[in-house]
Amino acid sequence: MNEFTFAIKTAIIFFPIVAFFFTIFYVLYQYHKFGSINGFRTIIIYSFILYFLTAYFLVILPLPSKEYVQGLTMPAYNLQPFNFILEIINKTGLEFSDFTTYFPTLKNAATYEAIFNIFLTIPFGIYLHYYFKCSLGKTIFYSFCLSLFFELTQLSGLYFIYPHSYRVFDIDDLILNTFGGFLGYFLGSLFNKILPTRDEIDYDSYKKGELVSVLRRLCYIGIDFLVISLLIFLESYFVYQKIISKEFLIIPILFYFTFSLIFKRSLGMKYLNLKFISFKNKELKRINIFLYYLSFVLVYFVLPILNILIGYLLYQYHLITYNIFEYWLVIVLALALMSLLIAFFLKLFHLTLFYEKISGVKIVSTISEEP
Repeated sequence: MNEFTFAIKTAIIFFPIVAFFFTIFYVLYQYHKFGSINGFRTIIIYSFILYFLTAYFLVILPLPSKEYVQGLTMPAYNLQPFNFILEIINKTGLEFSDFTTYFPTLKNAATYEAIFNIFLTIPFGIYLHYYFKCSLGKTIFYSFCLSLFFELTQLSGLYFIYPHSYRVFDIDDLILNTFGGFLGYFLGSLFNKILPTRDEIDYDSYKKGELVSVLRRLCYIGIDFLVISLLIFLESYFVYQKIISKEFLIIPILFYFTFSLIFKRSLGMKYLNLKFISFKNKELKRINIFLYYLSFVLVYFVLPILNILIGYLLYQYHLITYNIFEYWLVIVLALALMSLLIAFFLKLFHLTLFYEKISGVKIVSTISEEP
């Protein structure tokens, strides 16, 4: 029992780390496919990650020392199917005709191990049927594959970290784990009756995806900046090699915005299913998109940088003191951040921003409400 609690505690400790790195890809994929992030779906996906971590740690933990494994003389595998039944009978004295032997059998370690191997993959079968909509055949196959992955992990000595396996590759585990997934499939049918179905979750996600959320806007801007940063990083290599001059570093930014103007949306907008439209159903013109980008960049980048530069020049010419320049810097950055927060706060209520009014265009979702 201590081994079980140790594995579960370890999974809980590692879960936030795995979830942190997974979240970035999860958010981008959800916005790409559905245009929104469904709360109930998020609970299902992250609980599945926690389950898988727990199952994995239950299989490999506790980790022994290499010296201990080096001294093991037990067989590396058992290929005799249903050997666990003989083991239970031999260790417990089970007699099917004698009911008095049933209860002591249930308390035996060999019985616990068989039951554990079944229960280990029951949640896996539930997830496969309920959320991933797998058929019975696929559920059995994937449950077998998961069990085989666990057994090969053990047989390889945790991917050859250890000199040889420290747990037995057991064909009975494959049988019992696969049976657990089989049972989980039918339990998944019950979840479809008491919880929203996968189709209902998807439909709700598509409906919400018709509106452009604040986070979705941040994501498309983040993708655009990532692409621009990669282009600048690539070009900086040529600058370092003295193939081109450093003055050319502005080219990736100009190239990217030119590309966005030509296709009337950026790569970030394309990936997250967003586009520009003109107010009052007017024809969308590239000059309007240019004004949108210009006013956006002017407010959030050019003006703050220009104000900081002015403060720095005033300090250099001794027109203000260093302390005043520090206050100047803090105020400028605070105003820039405040303007950004105000803009996204307004978007929470789907109000028109000033650069949308100036340009005459706004961003809308191209997600269909049907999958």
